Amino acid sequence: MIKAFLFDLDGVFYEDNHLLPGANNTLEWLQEMRIPYRFITNNTTSPRKKLTEKLNRLGLKVIEDQLISANYAGVLYLKKQQVKRCRLVLRKAAKADYKDFDISSNAPEAIVVGDIGESWDYPLLNGLMNQLLDGAKLVALHKGRYFQTKKGLTLDSGAFVAALEHASETKAFVVGKPEAAFFELATLGLEGQPHQIAMVGDDLINDIGGAQRMKYQTFLVKTGKFRSILYKKSKIRPNHLIENIGNLKEYILSKGLL
Repeated sequence: MIKAFLFDLDGVFYEDNHLLPGANNTLEWLQEMRIPYRFITNNTTSPRKKLTEKLNRLGLKVIEDQLISANYAGVLYLKKQQVKRCRLVLRKAAKADYKDFDISSNAPEAIVVGDIGESWDYPLLNGLMNQLLDGAKLVALHKGRYFQTKKGLTLDSGAFVAALEHASETKAFVVGKPEAAFFELATLGLEGQPHQIAMVGDDLINDIGGAQRMKYQTFLVKTGKFRSILYKKSKIRPNHLIENIGNLKEYILSKGLL
């Protein structure tokens, strides 16, 4: 029996700023059934408030307290480690969550890496490598390989994190999916044993693989970054494979999962 849901956002509820069919109907049904849910996302381009506002503009009925982002998890991690000086490799909007840190120092204690789109270049990577060699810790908000856009799959920040790890001979601490700490943060306050929590996502590695290590039930949707050829090649297999988020209610009821 499923007692709570965790949902990925991009590729599950919307694609390229367009809400997918059945998105809100699914949430309304869960509310009627009094089944709690939260949204967990590796988004690092916006603070939680702005991300919630964007989702609301798309028409998705989300409130800020239901959303756990990798960007927000990065803030919590730095505070836990008592870091005071950090360098932020983030988009301008995302930096708003880090207002309690000194981001002006040339000798950061930590370097936080998220998505900066096409702004990556050799001087930036080289400068970051040297700061890592001088002792800064590498904090990756996630290590996603690629994400879905209108033009197709696009290289994600995980590729650049891997380059920095290799060059500086260090290992990044990852705070987003598929790390256990991120899932633990997202499920704080939710009732039920691990097998009674369900993760719904479009990413075999970050969503499905990460959730399976937590012993959650997993649902993979055939939207977003899902590709049949990648699915066939992968050793990761979800507990359930569904067409899209709009089919979740029908699937769950047909399988007697509540």
